[in-house]
Amino acid sequence: PEVWASPGDDEPSAVGVLNRFIMEDTLNGQRKHPNCVYRLERGKFYQVNSRLYVDFNFELVGATEPANERPPIVYVGKNAQGDHEDMMFSIQGDSTYFVVKNILFQGVWPDQFINTEGQYMAFVYGSYHRIVMDNCITHGFKSSVFAPRSSDRCSFFITNNIHYNNFELQGVGGGSFSSNTMKYTYYDTVIYRNNTFFNNGGNNVLDWEFCDYYEFVHNTMYNTSINGLWIPYMTNAKFNDNLFFDYQTVGETEWEYINGHWDKGTPRHGHASILKLNLCDPQVLIDHRMEESGRKVEAKNNVYYWSQTIRDFWENTTSQKDIDMGYTGEVRPVTWINAITDSMFHYGWQGNEYPNLVEENNVELDPGFDPTMQAAVLEKEIPFITEYRQYGWTTLEGAKERYYNPTFTESQDNLDLFNLKWPLELDLTYTNEAVLTAAQGGFPAGDLNWFPDKKAEWEEWVTAVEDKRENTNVINGYSLSQNYPNPFNPKTDINFQISEPGRTSLIVYNVLGQEVATLVDKDLRAGNYKFTFDASHLSSGIYFYKLQSKSFSQIKKMMLIK
Repeated sequence: PEVWASPGDDEPSAVGVLNRFIMEDTLNGQRKHPNCVYRLERGKFYQVNSRLYVDFNFELVGATEPANERPPIVYVGKNAQGDHEDMMFSIQGDSTYFVVKNILFQGVWPDQFINTEGQYMAFVYGSYHRIVMDNCITHGFKSSVFAPRSSDRCSFFITNNIHYNNFELQGVGGGSFSSNTMKYTYYDTVIYRNNTFFNNGGNNVLDWEFCDYYEFVHNTMYNTSINGLWIPYMTNAKFNDNLFFDYQTVGETEWEYINGHWDKGTPRHGHASILKLNLCDPQVLIDHRMEESGRKVEAKNNVYYWSQTIRDFWENTTSQKDIDMGYTGEVRPVTWINAITDSMFHYGWQGNEYPNLVEENNVELDPGFDPTMQAAVLEKEIPFITEYRQYGWTTLEGAKERYYNPTFTESQDNLDLFNLKWPLELDLTYTNEAVLTAAQGGFPAGDLNWFPDKKAEWEEWVTAVEDKRENTNVINGYSLSQNYPNPFNPKTDINFQISEPGRTSLIVYNVLGQEVATLVDKDLRAGNYKFTFDASHLSSGIYFYKLQSKSFSQIKKMMLIK
């Protein structure tokens, strides 16, 4: 695709260049450069001074060189009325792809702290969008990064990002999400892979409805005040190789347990925990031709740990708000898995057996993070959650102090917090040998971007595992596998098997149903086959591939991102 370079704002006070550059790229209502990539320069500022309505294929990519320069900062600015905007992007229409890479998205304003109104990065409306965020940083957002609203069958690919210092300032709840919040809607695919969630308020990922495939793999979640994950309706999911440190530091009170505060849903059944499942809505299962007992979830090789400081807080703190309501005020520890979820994985629950739920090799281990960083984070966290347990909310002045930024001082008018140093003053490597080999394949648990050599090995290992899985299939029927990799650029492999010889075709179509490639159309023997699809000549977007052999026919979709 054509690459269009955008002019940069040299000063935080510059207004509107990104809006003008992108939204004015039209001619008679049509995109002048429909397949272009908008490229931002490193070390520059880009202010969004009015909401960008995106109903077209959109790629916003930061340059990767020079590496010693900070990524481009895209930040929430002021509109024509002088008010701060509450959102950067509104993704609309249907079947578009929205791609952002190599950018630092800033929710903190250059002239003041984030206020109680807060900001979003993007709302998502419409159907069948494919949203990609890769190698980005989100910093200082009060609310959601991506917040689907009235959307359906969208897919999210969230990889290699750092979600940093995202929280609400006058309470730890109420929508302080640092990444996806997926409320009351159906999803196609949601993948979180090799992300870091650092010093966030909580609710990093919410999934309140149905998702065809969910993957939360090799992520690090360090210091979240409240429930970091709430995805109890997983039906087809991998929840593997993650690292959780000081998760839900507020703990849980008697009132919260009785009222299911951290375990919303019907029925409410468990104590606060990292891993949680709940019964799916029967109508949702009917809509998707599923049964409760057919859910497939694996939770393997995750590591979790709570520092002694947080354990002491739970032991020695009472909630005055709960006492005022007639409860004990006792603050209880958070667990890896609550009793009912454990029963679903290992024994069955409420008459349901779950042969495809697997929970194994999840261990409590201290990773051995930098003790200086750990002490600095807890020095800010303890007053914050103490205030919350006292009143049920936090004061604005108290919450300001919670930002982790080692060199920030109030006397510098907030610019040190806005204009983050590069590289970030953040290091989540660790030293415990047991954790360094705890993930599947003997790799480190959590975000592998902190161990780049191991990440390169892991990528090769994942490919080898997938190839072995395909090559060891027993020929006992017909099957069409999901292409790998997916999304892809520009090549991807498609595997299938046929159990009888005969005329076989494998054809690729675009979203309009037009044929764009024929990978095979001839007589084949029974066996396993792999064909490579080269899409160098095609535009980014959604494509479908169809296998037809005798009476067997199956279609799957794939995503090309350039």
